[in-house]
Amino acid sequence: MFKKILAAVAVTAGLLLAAPAAANADDYTKGAECAFDASVATAGGTATLICVPGTWTPGEAITWTVTGESGSSFKLASFSTAKSSLQFVKHSNADGSDVLTVTVPASATGTYNFVGVGQTSGHECPATLTILPADSASTVVDPGSSNGLAHTGSVVASWAAWMGGSLVILGLIALAIVAWVRKVKTTS
Repeated sequence: MFKKILAAVAVTAGLLLAAPAAANADDYTKGAECAFDASVATAGGTATLICVPGTWTPGEAITWTVTGESGSSFKLASFSTAKSSLQFVKHSNADGSDVLTVTVPASATGTYNFVGVGQTSGHECPATLTILPADSASTVVDPGSSNGLAHTGSVVASWAAWMGGSLVILGLIALAIVAWVRKVKTTS
């Protein structure tokens, strides 16, 4: 019984130690996500969609599409169409980055979905922008740090740490019970 418990503890510890290594095996600089400078904008205003360097292949043609209620009235880099969605092609910068300035129509409200698809890499980058009516006051709260730096916390979910700690404690309890049972058997 003791060997089975010890084997289960060893396997669990091995899995918990292997998870961060597997997460670090992916090259996160290629195909990074694009994000708006603010997730909420007001009608009639502008928002900037930013793709960091390395998101796209350098000079790659990117097909951008915006959909939503009256999506055709959006202006993306001076292009506009009469369809219910807007689509156009733009090339990434030499470092694989892209910046897209979005002019929000004065009548826009609701949520709009933006998707960029790299024609060479096939990378797809979705982003969402919520528009508040122009007559509403809005406050945009950035959930990141107050100094503008990215969150650099652990890549391991907190539940995994709790689960791992719980398994270690359960293993120690099992070892204590096995030792106690052995002691009782030897003294009887």
